[in-house]
Amino acid sequence: MNGDLISVVIPAHNSGWSIRDTIRSVRAQRGCDYEVIVVNDGSTDDLEAIMAPILASDARFRMVTQENRGLAAARNRGLDEAKGRYVAFLDADDLWHPDFLASLKVALDDHPEAPFAYAYLLRVDTANRLIPAPPWRHEPRHDFEGLLTLNSVGCGSASLFRRAAVVEAGSFDPSLRVRGVQGAEDWKLVLRLAARQAPILVPRFLVGYRLVEQGMSQREPRRQLNAVRAVMDDIRAEFPDTPRRCFADARTLLNGWLLTAFARNRDYRTIARLLVESYLLNPLWFRSRELRMVHRQKIVSLVRDRAGPRTDLRDLIQNGERPFAFLSEP
Repeated sequence: MNGDLISVVIPAHNSGWSIRDTIRSVRAQRGCDYEVIVVNDGSTDDLEAIMAPILASDARFRMVTQENRGLAAARNRGLDEAKGRYVAFLDADDLWHPDFLASLKVALDDHPEAPFAYAYLLRVDTANRLIPAPPWRHEPRHDFEGLLTLNSVGCGSASLFRRAAVVEAGSFDPSLRVRGVQGAEDWKLVLRLAARQAPILVPRFLVGYRLVEQGMSQREPRRQLNAVRAVMDDIRAEFPDTPRRCFADARTLLNGWLLTAFARNRDYRTIARLLVESYLLNPLWFRSRELRMVHRQKIVSLVRDRAGPRTDLRDLIQNGERPFAFLSEP
């Protein structure tokens, strides 16, 4: 196992439309040594043709192919192939700031007890434009109970893990797909890791998280709801001493985020049920600073999203530079 090598696992299923930008964001990483394992999870598009010249010209990249087994199984396959002490999972439509890997590796090196480190994310659309969202006013709580309530990690592309810790925690749970409730495997993993030891937060916006109309939370909010609730049930069974209020607050947060998707689908019966569950059955939700912050973010995001045109991610200035300028490369 190479102590300085970082293994980057990119699970890909019919991701030819987005993977070029994702690969560019990996190649833009600076100050670290990495390998990249692309897991072709039964793609039927032009993914192999797109990857062929990259694989031929860059020895750091390799691709393994399997029949379609779902996101958790694809990530686990990449984990099995990984040679590095650290591993990061990058979805094939997400992006990284050039400092992502190096900054999170430094955080883990400085905190040898932490199982993983993570950074803040920026939401982007399919045209690489920023989707407005206010910054965190306070650093979110990110121990086990905090991540259960809030999940400030946000997505599967925002973390750098110690490979041994992921293996010890059981990796990603493929049984969620078998049970018909896939979609929150990354949240389950970070919770199981955080239950052992709190992670490290790098409070910088280093991840571009792609929101697409075909995404589960947008197209199938009920499926996303079922997935997250299945994880909550699993975590409740595995860690029975967890305070009940954490699960109540987690339910309030989840329901609130999905309300707009159900409204878009005109599922008003479900909206009414979620409102009852979120607020009438959890009347003291406002005592949680994290829930107050997220509710404020949701309101501000909805207002800003309707206020005008979005900013191109390539034009974003951070620390006097344009960190996503690589998106302009041919």
